[in-house]
Amino acid sequence: MKLRLFLAASLLLAGAAPATAQDGSALTIKTELEKLTPGADGAAPAKTYVDPGTVVPGDRIRYTLTFHNKGTRPAAGVNLVDPIPDGILFEESADPEGFAVSVDGGKSFGPLATATVASDGAVRAATAADVTHVRWQLAAPVPAGGSHSVAFFGRVK
Repeated sequence: MKLRLFLAASLLLAGAAPATAQDGSALTIKTELEKLTPGADGAAPAKTYVDPGTVVPGDRIRYTLTFHNKGTRPAAGVNLVDPIPDGILFEESADPEGFAVSVDGGKSFGPLATATVASDGAVRAATAADVTHVRWQLAAPVPAGGSHSVAFFGRVK
């Protein structure tokens, strides 16, 4: 049986409670601050992710959304939708498969490269600063008892 799920959650820097679907499935959100540690002998800096605590403008934040299928059957047609938090500038998705953005408050979704916005009476190409929501349409069903995670990055304004 195909189970259609639509989950949306609001992300906050302090984290958020899980959103729950009718069958008890849930979406959890983990918010982490990206830290760079200088590499030794000219190596690239190492990235680590920590509890954000206090953030300042310019800090890079990783948001990880995890869908937990607590149902008894595979969950097909799962869409994970999330608004970009106030004070955060969208940068990129860590998981491009099934990924799309909205620049109109979540009304429509598509690739950022083809999105447009009205500005000063004209239409222009959308930029990352225009992104209001992100969405992943999971291609494969999530098995009963299983989970699937996706992530995106933003920068503190």
